[in-house]
Amino acid sequence: MNDVLVLACLLIALSGSLLLLAGLARRRHRRDPQRLFTWQQKRALLARSGYRCEHKHPLWRRCRRTDGLEADHIVPWSRGGPTELWNGQVLCRRHNTRKSNRIPSALYRWRLARRRRRY
Repeated sequence: MNDVLVLACLLIALSGSLLLLAGLARRRHRRDPQRLFTWQQKRALLARSGYRCEHKHPLWRRCRRTDGLEADHIVPWSRGGPTELWNGQVLCRRHNTRKSNRIPSALYRWRLARRRRRY
């Protein structure tokens, strides 16, 4: 009786692990095959941002850095974000490192789109 219970638990754990691996493998296939922005895309992102970091804290002004700028995915590539202009932003190295692979809130994305109309 005890052996049957142990065997049943092992089978359930194994099937759960297999389903989890199948789900992870399926998610990887949805990623955009292009990981990095091309030079043309970077130039377009820089021109759209006015050659300045696009990060803005909710209470302070927009970051004034104009050197060390990096093209960043708004929705990170590691989380399924495509490498396209609508999903790109320009951040200085400090803010890009701080953002890491987090997905910004809908409020942040709305504020970014609204700010972009002004510059």
